[in-house]
Amino acid sequence: MLTKKSLVMKLFCSFVMLIAFVITSCAQEQKKPVPKEQTKPKAAKTIQVPVDGMVCSACQSNVKKIVKSLDGIKDVKVSLEKRNAIITYFPNLIKPEQIQKAINDKGYTAGKPQAIKQ
Repeated sequence: MLTKKSLVMKLFCSFVMLIAFVITSCAQEQKKPVPKEQTKPKAAKTIQVPVDGMVCSACQSNVKKIVKSLDGIKDVKVSLEKRNAIITYFPNLIKPEQIQKAINDKGYTAGKPQAIKQ
């Protein structure tokens, strides 16, 4: 049989362990500050990327979704008829080669991006 003193000690230890568990489980990870150059987008640029492998409107939508999902993309227009994508992006956040690679990685063939003057 437990004595009153040992019962109080067990309750106290249980309470301390509960508090420790709550504190450690609620601790938040510190977020790293984003460099200033990435917080302010530079002027957007527009490129045209030839895309082979699109055969239907679903392919067209898929290419648009692929590009739009990338960070640093402002706008995407994909033409099935012209077999290309017109992409407006922020050059300090993403490079044209990264866009080209993302399209290629999904099974389409993206040609060399060409700058379009605005």
